[in-house]
Amino acid sequence: MKNLKSTILSATLALTAGVAYAQIESPEIPSFINKDANHIQGELPRFHRGLKMLEAGEDTVVRVLHIGDSHIQAEFVTNYIRERLQDKYGDAGRGLVAPLRLAGTNQSHDYAITKRPSDGTVLQTRLLKFPWPAEPGVTGISVVSNEPETYVVTLNDRPGGISKATTITSVGWDDYYFDTPHDSMTIATNANEALYGVVIENGKPGILYSAIGNNGACFTDYSLISGFPAETGLFNSDLIILSMGTNEGFSTMTDFEIERSVRDLIRSIRAYNPGADILVLTPMECQKNRNHGKKPLSEFYDINTRVLEAGEIIRKTALDEGVALWDFFPISGGNGASNKWLEAGLMNKDHIHLYKSGYEVMGELLFESLLPQ
Repeated sequence: MKNLKSTILSATLALTAGVAYAQIESPEIPSFINKDANHIQGELPRFHRGLKMLEAGEDTVVRVLHIGDSHIQAEFVTNYIRERLQDKYGDAGRGLVAPLRLAGTNQSHDYAITKRPSDGTVLQTRLLKFPWPAEPGVTGISVVSNEPETYVVTLNDRPGGISKATTITSVGWDDYYFDTPHDSMTIATNANEALYGVVIENGKPGILYSAIGNNGACFTDYSLISGFPAETGLFNSDLIILSMGTNEGFSTMTDFEIERSVRDLIRSIRAYNPGADILVLTPMECQKNRNHGKKPLSEFYDINTRVLEAGEIIRKTALDEGVALWDFFPISGGNGASNKWLEAGLMNKDHIHLYKSGYEVMGELLFESLLPQ
C-alpha cells in the first residue's frame, strides 16, 4: 500500500528543543483492587524481548498498537501507559494522531489537527455514525473534501517531537523525514483524498505507542472497515492490544455473535501481523440507567450483568485462540466493583466511563502487568 504521491509537507522548527519531560507520578492504587490478579495470562515474547533490548541500550524502537472503544478514544489510559513506558524505556515519539475533532468527535488533548480555510465541502465519517459519507480508514474515521486541503498537525506537549511522519490517507501510507526536529507540520491532500491519521516519530530509540479508539465500538465494528486488518500490519507492531467489550454488554448481540466477532478480529489481526504479540483485555463492571436510551434519564442505575457475560466470552475466546489476556474484571474488583469506583470518585457519573484519575489507575495496573517478570 506504499504510494509515492506528491503530498506536500512542511514543518515549523522547534524553538524549545532539549526540554525534558516531567516524570509522571503514579496514582495511589485503591485497596479494593485485586492486586494478586494483576498479571497477564500468557506470554508476550516479542514485546518483552524488545524491552530488554532497550534496557541494554540497543538502538531500537518497540511499537505498540492499542485498539479499542470510547475508553481508548479520549486516550486518558493510553496517554498514561505511553508516558510510563517511555519514562522507563525511552521515548520514540507520539505515535498515531488522528483528525478526530475534525471528524466531529472528541480526541486527546496533547495534539491538534486543524484545517486551513478553503472553499471545499468537508465530509466527516465516524465508525459508529451511519450511513458513512465516505469510507473510514484504519483509524475508524475519515475527513475528506472535494477540494485540495491543507492540514496542520501540532504536538502540544512534545517540543521538537517530529523527525519522521507517516501520513495515512485514502491514497496510501507515505514516510517523510526532517533534518531537524519540528513542533508542527502541514499536510496537503488532493481533492477527494481522505485524511485518516499521521504516525509521528522523533528518530530516537524507545517506545512508540499508537492508539485507535472509537466511541461505541465493538470487536465486530472494526471488521466493517475495508482493509482494516491489512493496514494494522503497516504499523509494524511488536504488541497489539485489543480492549473492547463494554458496548457488547449494552448491545443485542448473542453469545455466539460476540464470540465470533472476537475470534474473527483476533484471527484477521494475527494473519497480517504474524510476528506481533496480541493481548486482549476484558471490561470492568459498569451500570445501566433504568431509562437507558431514553430521556430524561432515571436517577437509578443497575449493575449491567451482560458486561460480565460479554467479558467471559472474550476471556474464553482469547485463551482458546492462544493469545495473551489481561482480565481487568477481577483485577478491578470483580462483582460490585463499579460502586466502589464510584464512591472513590474514579468512575464517571454515567456509571460506565472512568474519570481521568480512574483511567490512570487502570493505566498503572496495565503498565505494571506489561513489565517483564
